Amino acid sequence: MCEFIVCSLADKKFALNFLEVEEVMNAKKGTPLPFSEAWHEGMVTIRGGVFTILNLRKKLLLPASSDSSEDKMILLSRAKIALIVDQVEDTASAEDSQLQSNEEEWQRELFPTVMEHQGTLIPVIDMDAFLASTKTN
Repeated sequence: MCEFIVCSLADKKFALNFLEVEEVMNAKKGTPLPFSEAWHEGMVTIRGGVFTILNLRKKLLLPASSDSSEDKMILLSRAKIALIVDQVEDTASAEDSQLQSNEEEWQRELFPTVMEHQGTLIPVIDMDAFLASTKTN
């Protein structure tokens, strides 16, 4: 049985394996870094650790949000990375056998599988592929 955190970005939902998450908190502004990608929102110090802030909405080329005051920051457990998402909505459980291949070809690189949650298929992010795509791993 796998446990997931269900998040939203631009009215779209996705899931993240619970084992990848160290903590969820309200988003914080970071110190920008020159010459970085648009989705790289700088660095922030949290309890003495320096985290790289990655805006998942920008990384996935989703439309900009008119209100970022409610954004959440997901601190990853395996790397000093903080992902910015619109909301953390729910938790979900699924057996490995319940995960299906993602039929959406354009999503398969970062979201190779989907899970059913409350009657909706939700893409599950492959953290290895995501971190490789950001060159921060």
